[in-house]
Amino acid sequence: ETAMHVVKPARRLSHDGRPSGWGNASDIEDVPADLRVVSLLPSATEIIGALGIRERLVGCTHECDACPDESGMQAALAAGVRRVTSSAIDPHITTQRDIDAAVSEHAATAAKREVDAARGATAAASGDDERDPPLYSVDNELVAELKPTVILTQSLCKVCAVSEDDLRGAAASCGLHSDAPSTLSEVGASIENIAAACGVPQRGKHARERFEAQLAEVAGAVAGARSSGKCGFRPSVLLLEWLDPVFDGGHWVPGMLRVAGCEPSLNSKEGSRSSRREWGDVTAVDPDVVLVACCGFDLRRNAADAAAALAVNNGDNPFARLRAVRMGRCFVLDGNKYFARPAPALAVGAALVARCAHDGDENVVAALESLSFYPDCAKLDDSRNLAWARLEGAGAQVTELNHLLRQMPEAGFEEPDVPDIEDFDGLHEEACARGDHFYIDPKTGYMVMTKIKHEARGRCCGSGCRHCPFAHVNVRDKARRIQVPAMLYTPVDGLASDVVVLMWSGGKDSFLALRAMLKPGGALHDVGPSGVVLLTTFDATSRIVAHQEVNAKDVEKQAQHLNVGLVGVPLHRHAGTGYVSRLEAALEVVTSLGCKVKALACGDLHLEHIRSWREEAVGRGLGMKILYPVWSDVAGENYAALTKDLVASGVPCTVTAVTDEAAAAAGATVGAHFTPELSSKLQASGKDAFGEKGEFHTLARVWKVPRELALGI
Repeated sequence: ETAMHVVKPARRLSHDGRPSGWGNASDIEDVPADLRVVSLLPSATEIIGALGIRERLVGCTHECDACPDESGMQAALAAGVRRVTSSAIDPHITTQRDIDAAVSEHAATAAKREVDAARGATAAASGDDERDPPLYSVDNELVAELKPTVILTQSLCKVCAVSEDDLRGAAASCGLHSDAPSTLSEVGASIENIAAACGVPQRGKHARERFEAQLAEVAGAVAGARSSGKCGFRPSVLLLEWLDPVFDGGHWVPGMLRVAGCEPSLNSKEGSRSSRREWGDVTAVDPDVVLVACCGFDLRRNAADAAAALAVNNGDNPFARLRAVRMGRCFVLDGNKYFARPAPALAVGAALVARCAHDGDENVVAALESLSFYPDCAKLDDSRNLAWARLEGAGAQVTELNHLLRQMPEAGFEEPDVPDIEDFDGLHEEACARGDHFYIDPKTGYMVMTKIKHEARGRCCGSGCRHCPFAHVNVRDKARRIQVPAMLYTPVDGLASDVVVLMWSGGKDSFLALRAMLKPGGALHDVGPSGVVLLTTFDATSRIVAHQEVNAKDVEKQAQHLNVGLVGVPLHRHAGTGYVSRLEAALEVVTSLGCKVKALACGDLHLEHIRSWREEAVGRGLGMKILYPVWSDVAGENYAALTKDLVASGVPCTVTAVTDEAAAAAGATVGAHFTPELSSKLQASGKDAFGEKGEFHTLARVWKVPRELALGI
């Protein structure tokens, strides 16, 4: 059995674990009395804090979260610092594939506009819709109101942040400083350049010296502490900056790897851009260590995306087969905080690379953890670790990592009180009431198109937008892209006029409920499979069915093979509209096809509190009758009959997630088949033989047998 887990770190800090002491430079030189800084880069905001001039910051971006650390940023915002930018892409609810597609489309459109502009063509003539927002937007009126004397921006990457091209108008009356560092040395120079632009060059010199000294300390800690026999060994390390599609780490990352006593794989030239790769390229270099530190994503998001990548094709994929993954030498890290920004925290990132790459060498680990700037939140004996985590074994699942992250409020992982209940963003209604075409998501700072904007367009654009009023009819890969309830599959011959909507997790219980309803006397016996629509809920970002660790694509595959309807309901965290409202929206999708929903059905077996909640919140809330095809008032009384029916179907059911150690000890491990023998062992160990209390979850691989056999028709 394999699992992903967090290696816990030493002491709690009052902040987010960034190195303390940056910015103790007040004794070096005075700050210009009229200095007012607008920073349009998270890295520049961090540097402003490092220079000890946070009180002169008046504006920052929607992404800025450190000045020089999290607590410093919170203090700056509390003092009145304003956020002056927004973005059309919200990475918190968008998959890596879709972010890449949106950025690529934007780049292509921008290039076309430049060509058209050179030719004298207008936007209307070229077919561009100027009403659509750019990737990044600057509130020029607010910038003017703040009256900055210096605006800090960049010219390195138009994808990563506001660039100097976006600021020509806004910077007309003040100093505009733009940097494009691409190596560690240039990052050091950039610290001095920003300080000089702010009139504090000595502070910049001090901060640069400290940054470069810390890089040297990391290198010295590794070189001086290696165990005997390992002195000449430099593990090959591949840092993945993006997973879907695959990008290796560029710019300063190869330099960080070398500082950490490693040899970069694939991209070995410091200063070169990150490159798109194929998994075949990764397999060919077969690195000793793999680090997942995707640009802009924290530990939790990188962990979730890495787990999803491992689970592709049920764990039979190039990523899962990598030697580093199989040997437990694949790690996920906070890419946003320690790798993506050309700022002093890159020194901490280099230390974390060394910690992961030299894992197992106690001398190196001890030397690194003794460094004054090594974050306490990354040490082994701390009660939390938000800096890095280990990914173990081919086909590893995110279950254990999610379990541990749930215990960390700082990770932002919110568990619902009742299984499978989450909320959805309600801010949209207020924007529509005002007649707005866009609103800013207050949690992320990203621009979101409203239903009004979509209706003005008059069609589904096919991008899987968050408030699409057209049920995503033009979205091609719906299981991967939808953001609102939509049909993931419609039967070839259509649906019956009256249907039962079956709550579907993809596991054995909901599968057995479907078979039970098709039997003589069942709710579907007279009408057949055309009378059912499966309803599945899944996380809007990871596309994973809650608790099941099953991808929405697998559920879609089930519906296609069985040729039964399937409506998908993506669930969003940190939102305002309830779970029941999302179900209601899903039922509206079904009825829009001309069907009448006569009842809901669930695969609950015997847990009375779950049934009571469904009756009260769902049944009464929606005015719906709820059917329980496999229910027993006596726990386990019908297990023998259910097991017999499962065997008769011929459908193999594979364990996809395990939450109970005793169940695992009895044989319910990830990848194991649920069989009568396993059921007996579970019962003998004192566990529920069907895992009804959440001890384990399964996936019914219905596509392994003919449709008629699977359905029992």
